[in-house]
Amino acid sequence: MKCKIEQILFVAVMALSVNIYANESVVDTKHNLQWQDNGHDTEDIWKMSVGYCKQLHLDAKSDWRLATATELVALAKEKSLKKKFKHLQSHLYWSVDEDKNDELNAMTVYMGNGFVSSSDKCDKNFMLCVRDYSK
Repeated sequence: MKCKIEQILFVAVMALSVNIYANESVVDTKHNLQWQDNGHDTEDIWKMSVGYCKQLHLDAKSDWRLATATELVALAKEKSLKKKFKHLQSHLYWSVDEDKNDELNAMTVYMGNGFVSSSDKCDKNFMLCVRDYSK
């Protein structure tokens, strides 16, 4: 009987944790992407941002990555999708894309309007992780 109760409690806890994690991302069905939305509002240098996304475990998934400039621009211009986020700000966000003209820089996107620029990799900017989404 004790073992049965422990099994029931384990299942209940697992179900609760799935529901908690399910609210920490936004799914973009138009582009088949799942975006991080867990309130991680930290600025960091480019290399640390890439590393953070690679090690991220969110919504029971571990295949997160730093978004590309193209993905960030599409998000910035998709007002209806942006409204689904609880923590997205009009900040400058790192992309995984390095500047083809300057190896010391990487591409950034301003989430307010989708403007793309190049920033020194040692500057601190915000990060937004993403993963390919499939049902």
